[in-house]
Amino acid sequence: MTPRDTLSIVRKNLLRRPLRTALTVLGVALSVMLLVGIESFSAGMDLALDSGDKARTLVVYRKNRYCPQTSFLPERYAEEIASVPGVEAVLPVKVFLNNCRTNLDMITFHGTPVDELLEARDVRVVEGDLAAFRNEADAALVGRDFAKRRGLSVGDKFRFGEIIVKVAGIFESSDTTHEGVVLTHLEFLQRAGSVNRLGTVTQFDVKVRDAASASEIAKTIDGRLATAEEPTDTRPLASFLARATRDLREILGFGRIFGAACVLVVVVLVANTIYMSVHERRREFGVLRAIGFRAGHLVLMVVSESAAIAALGGLLGLAAMFAIISWTGVAIGVEGIQVGFALTPSVVLVSLALAAASALVASVVPAAQAARTDVVNAIRSAG
Repeated sequence: MTPRDTLSIVRKNLLRRPLRTALTVLGVALSVMLLVGIESFSAGMDLALDSGDKARTLVVYRKNRYCPQTSFLPERYAEEIASVPGVEAVLPVKVFLNNCRTNLDMITFHGTPVDELLEARDVRVVEGDLAAFRNEADAALVGRDFAKRRGLSVGDKFRFGEIIVKVAGIFESSDTTHEGVVLTHLEFLQRAGSVNRLGTVTQFDVKVRDAASASEIAKTIDGRLATAEEPTDTRPLASFLARATRDLREILGFGRIFGAACVLVVVVLVANTIYMSVHERRREFGVLRAIGFRAGHLVLMVVSESAAIAALGGLLGLAAMFAIISWTGVAIGVEGIQVGFALTPSVVLVSLALAAASALVASVVPAAQAARTDVVNAIRSAG
């Protein structure tokens, strides 16, 4: 039996019960879509924690404060921090957001001095005019992911509460956590009605010359400001993000349970469909054996049908999740940190491999049943 013959037989068998086949493919697609979504979020989390120059970056935060809305530090701390040996640059950041809790619609403003921002962060304006951002007090640079999620273009005005900004440009960054924020002028955000605390910032992003000395520099900064009116808690950026996203990691861990359930659903759906198909075609298998088909041929047919259903469902589910991620720019945010969904090649390969493995497992029992077909009894059977 040639591969073309096998494909022809598989196609005819799957189309024999088109509604059952379609429902099974749809069920597989939904399961794979959920699995891809979970793994894409995991990949997005890895990118958020690993992208950018986090090894040389420290975050100076208000001690015993765990939300940007409650961290207020005097802007003048920047001079003291900059004087610490080993510090290369200090970026004061005013953070304002709509909700510190985990949510799907986080709006995060970062107010910073323009020149220091462009020097400290890898911000590349891909649409719009950087000069307009420099010259207009209410202008803003919007992260690519946030612009996609909100449908914003250059020239649009974006309003949140009493804060109204004009989109002067859209930027991308090597640090994926920055692409979900709105960058404004520091003083503009400090004077905004809903914030209105001139002279204070939420945090300082500190770039050190040598990553190996980051921990020691963090201790020095906290030591110098320990007796100040607002004591600080300085951590490496990776540690700061890990603490801020701990709730998201718990959600991911719980989601992985659903991922395992999705794989089980694929196995059950495909196994049930193929088993019913084999049972209905018992007489046909007997005839095939009588005209010279070997047991291996029947096994190949059954496994190929199972693989075809899993492949169709897997590709459909993958395409659906790709469309959702591409069109909506969906992200989960917590404490001002936004984690997007990243459909990386490894996620695609792992998801399709799991679908293929599920199909193989699902075909074991039906294939064994087909291989044990007794020619005489099968031909005499009623169906």
